[in-house]
Amino acid sequence: MDGELILYIIGLTGGISCGKSSVAESLRRYCGAVTLDIDQITRWLLEPGGALFDVYVRHFGKYVVTREGVLNRRLIGEIIFNHPDEREWINSVAHPVLLNKARDFLVDCCEAGAGLVVLEVPLLFEAGWEFLFDEIWAVYTKRQTQIRRLMFRDNLTKQQALSRINAQMPVQEICRRADVRIKNLGGYGAVRRQVFAALRGRKF
Repeated sequence: MDGELILYIIGLTGGISCGKSSVAESLRRYCGAVTLDIDQITRWLLEPGGALFDVYVRHFGKYVVTREGVLNRRLIGEIIFNHPDEREWINSVAHPVLLNKARDFLVDCCEAGAGLVVLEVPLLFEAGWEFLFDEIWAVYTKRQTQIRRLMFRDNLTKQQALSRINAQMPVQEICRRADVRIKNLGGYGAVRRQVFAALRGRKF
């Protein structure tokens, strides 16, 4: 129908600490996008009472629960980034739950008349979610910048940061499979210009 709003969905991905949130912020602030961070949804689901909390405790044991009754995410992170079999198990459990949440969000956006929607999905290709999106954007940076950011953000040693980076799909492969590539070296203005260039001429 003429004048009908069409929901356009961008999947935003990239390696850990490559700066996906900066790109999502530009899309939200300057392009009117509605955004969803899948990592944030995961954090909510892992809170006591969340859909994944009891599943993790049953699998790993009560030693992953702190005295305050919440999951010790740093400990779980050490487990999954150093044990591929445990990482595979977590993905097999979490991804279907997260996919349902993502679909619910997209339905809500469609019903609200949104034009541009961005889902920030770190493991987009690993999860096989390509089918959800009209376009996939990959954010990348220099490896040393990625290591430095991750060490600072999560208070990690260099070796710990490298184990997390190496556990993910290589950034080069992510970029090869994406439709749009955004280079993020820390300059917010440069990121914004790349976002504008990628969306030039489009109306949502």
